[in-house]
Amino acid sequence: MPLATSQSYSDIFYEMKMYLVTSLFFLFAYAGSGKEGGGEIEVDLNSSKSVESMSEVFLAAVGQNGMSYHLDKIIPIFERENAIDIKPTFYPKIAIKLNTQFAPGICTSLNLVRELLIWLTQRGYPKDKIILFDRDRDGLVAAGFLSEKKDDHFFEGVRVTDSSKEDYYQSNWFHESPLPPSSVDRAKFILNFPNDQKLRLREERKSYLPAKILGDAFWINLAVPMDDPYLGIDGASANMTLGAMSNYGRFSNKTTLSAATVAEVMAIPEIWDKKLFSIIDFSSFQVANGQRYDSYYAGSQNAIFIGRNPFALDYLAWKIINKERAIRHGLSVRDINNALIFKYSEELGMGKRVNFRAKRIR
Repeated sequence: MPLATSQSYSDIFYEMKMYLVTSLFFLFAYAGSGKEGGGEIEVDLNSSKSVESMSEVFLAAVGQNGMSYHLDKIIPIFERENAIDIKPTFYPKIAIKLNTQFAPGICTSLNLVRELLIWLTQRGYPKDKIILFDRDRDGLVAAGFLSEKKDDHFFEGVRVTDSSKEDYYQSNWFHESPLPPSSVDRAKFILNFPNDQKLRLREERKSYLPAKILGDAFWINLAVPMDDPYLGIDGASANMTLGAMSNYGRFSNKTTLSAATVAEVMAIPEIWDKKLFSIIDFSSFQVANGQRYDSYYAGSQNAIFIGRNPFALDYLAWKIINKERAIRHGLSVRDINNALIFKYSEELGMGKRVNFRAKRIR
């Protein structure tokens, strides 16, 4: 299996161990998840499509530099092509995952979010049934979704939350792994548990998931495409998994474990079954030197991908990044044919890469 040359033998041992050992997920049902306001929620019968039928990704042209995304035209076409009807009757609460980790250099567009919120309100969603979220408040501030005021929790009248809030993680919903935390995360654990080593060691094994947000909501995922030297691409699937959990640094520099963790967490039914759609926005992207913002390798195209399967979006976005790497920067392309992220997601039943295809809708 391919490993970064900088990995130590202990890292390789952990990767081999984790590849062979089934990860433990602690998943809990949510009481009343089938009701809203005391009434029965209707079922969108058209949404029960097979995984392979969700493998089509739609390419749409947008306004220059992301000034206008024309979502009022794009999403209805996407709905029709996917036989899905996004409205409160079927999906009463919406959670929108942002990507602001490397803001303001590369992040989810403010204009994209504004247009999406307008579209949702026009479809009948009250603003208190929509929530915007990302893991770190600093990124949300840097991207412009929040101000630096500590009591600022809203963007365009919609609540914004992050992992500093009590309603982000849930103590009994996490992904467990024996892999040690990164040095940065370990320092946080030591500060949080200075007098209880046993508890600290137990907590170091856990990566908490945004359960309280996703528990009774259906999600929309707004990602930006970025090169990643270990995962291959930091895109739609990574944004909903590594980009949302705690104690994530221990996976991010492991070729095998980063891909395995993304696939395993995405496969959790409470996450996978709640997807509405993902968007990868090429108005801002980066083709090399990933896991940090590097303006030299940043680019912009007036296009988005929209689709139901995050792995299908990532597969096609990877191809565009490879092309940009080769043509604009003379860099070698990353091997997409042997990419572990698609191997593991396919093994877990989340789509076969041979079926991933793009269709222009605008």
